[in-house]
Amino acid sequence: MSSFTSLTRSTRRTAIKALLGAPIVVSSLTRRSAEAAENVAAADPQSLGSLTFAIAGLDYRNEWEPENTDVLMVARVDLINNTVRAFSIPRDLWVTIPGYGEEKITSAYYYGSSGAGRDFKAGANSLASTLETNFGITIDASVMTTFDGFEQIVDALGGAHVNNPYDLYDGQYPTRDYGMKEIWYPAGDLHLSGEQALEFCRTRHQDGDDGRTMRQRMVLRALLEQARELDSDSLQTIVLENRSAVRTNLGRSKQLALALAAPDFSNSQVEFATLSSYIWPSTAWNGAWIYAGDWSALPAFAQGFLSGEIPGNA
Repeated sequence: MSSFTSLTRSTRRTAIKALLGAPIVVSSLTRRSAEAAENVAAADPQSLGSLTFAIAGLDYRNEWEPENTDVLMVARVDLINNTVRAFSIPRDLWVTIPGYGEEKITSAYYYGSSGAGRDFKAGANSLASTLETNFGITIDASVMTTFDGFEQIVDALGGAHVNNPYDLYDGQYPTRDYGMKEIWYPAGDLHLSGEQALEFCRTRHQDGDDGRTMRQRMVLRALLEQARELDSDSLQTIVLENRSAVRTNLGRSKQLALALAAPDFSNSQVEFATLSSYIWPSTAWNGAWIYAGDWSALPAFAQGFLSGEIPGNA
């Protein structure tokens, strides 16, 4: 396992470690066997080419409530060119969920997981199938966390430092017990705790989904920078102590290869996009408020952006 523990400060973990790396290092560090050592030695990052991930934040409150994807992104990690390209999907986008019919995309994970006893892999497969059906994108793996897990990750990394572009107020921010409270974040430099970062990323009453996804990107970039400031020993400790905060179905050998590639990435190589030019507010047949989409253009935009043919717009 020396290829992990001997890394110096000059090879700090970067963008991919923060977004996808926790389960990777955990797998390698907790399986100290001859088989694990052989897998590490054989891992070749460039042999993977590129991997496409569904990255989601789950609205999990208790075992009796639906577990929907409150935040959803699709990210492509190119291990040859060392780039990451990710676009956000609003939770209210109206899509076809295979086996269930038309519904908001936020329900795709829950429909799959609830039908299999709240099994993570079943939910991840349902979400991946939904993305493939609607966008023509093949998902290689999913990486997810919950409200609690997100707060835990932010706090473990020392918080998130952001520059808030304008005063942000929400007099009806939804609490976990389905109540409401007031939140306010002034314009300017802010250092957010895990709880504050969750509020900052979830609120949308003032400026809608465009504002919310903008703040999500800000916090993600802040976390990437926080991770880059840590030496390998410190980050390794954080990963081991917070491994329960992340769920993934990424295969073990791919996890190891991705971990080996992490030092080759930087925040400047991460590009974001939104679907805002191709969606609009509407009402579904059942009366639900939704985002309708231009499905004659959405798949081509998503595929073109992930491939690098279309530039980011966020």
